Amino acid sequence: MLFGVTCCKSTETPVSATDEGIEAVPKQKLDGFSTQHTEAGVLKWTLIGDTSTFHGSYVEVENPTVQIFENGVVSITFNSETGKQFLNGTKRNNLHLTGNVVGVSKDGKLFTETLHWQNLAGRLYAPDEATVVRGDSTWTGTEMFANPTLETVKMKNNEFTLYPKDEKAHEYHNTSIEPE
Repeated sequence: MLFGVTCCKSTETPVSATDEGIEAVPKQKLDGFSTQHTEAGVLKWTLIGDTSTFHGSYVEVENPTVQIFENGVVSITFNSETGKQFLNGTKRNNLHLTGNVVGVSKDGKLFTETLHWQNLAGRLYAPDEATVVRGDSTWTGTEMFANPTLETVKMKNNEFTLYPKDEKAHEYHNTSIEPE
């Protein structure tokens, strides 16, 4: 058997793992992307996108559509410009959506620029301004926490335009809470 080894000397400065931006260099890129997350055989969420780029600790997805499930039923569907699925550590199976994020559930619509799905806690978090719309009623605030159906929503810095016809079956929770 004949084995060949080719060696060459690099004239480039090596990049250390601590250099900022190391994760920005994609390791793999795919057109058409689809994944799902299950726990104990129960579907928790799906993520579909136009393209995906693998960066080691996360996958970045262009034009993602995310569906979050509760008890086997879609509780909310999100669309945005970009998304990330975290693969490791404490953020494992969390999702991060940015750019014109729109969520639709049976209890309303959510609009924001940045949204986090905190998988372990089973909740949505929008750190910046978010707007929840139910019928003609709107509620805008910051630091929003919500369950996936938008049935329970908590925000700071609230502004409301509420109409009784839209709120009979719902109760907005206006509570200041600190993120975990």
